[in-house]
Amino acid sequence: MTTTRGTRRPGRFAALLPAALALALFAPWGGTASAGDTARASKAASVDIANFAFHPPTLRVGKGTGVTFVNSSKVTHTATRDGSFDTGLIRPGKSVVVRFAQKGTFAYHCEIHPLMHGKIIVE
Repeated sequence: MTTTRGTRRPGRFAALLPAALALALFAPWGGTASAGDTARASKAASVDIANFAFHPPTLRVGKGTGVTFVNSSKVTHTATRDGSFDTGLIRPGKSVVVRFAQKGTFAYHCEIHPLMHGKIIVE
């Protein structure tokens, strides 16, 4: 896996938020998202770190996908799977990309806040 550190562009996420909310509220299939939902992505995906949790808690991606871990909170976090990947410290407003080159299930946690857990499923 490869890790790339970067800086989050301030307006990008904020600009997408109204559209995402509208889609969630008015989508024809109805229903609301829950903490147990699994998101799917192909070649680019992201995990938002906010309120001491990884969102989505489970992300399903294709082999070779780069997953951007974006820290939207006001405290520093990590995304770590011992022996597989470690983002290092992700300060507030920053992001790190991890590319998943192998299939499998990768459960991870925050080294600073061990009660924070997430999972990447690579197909």
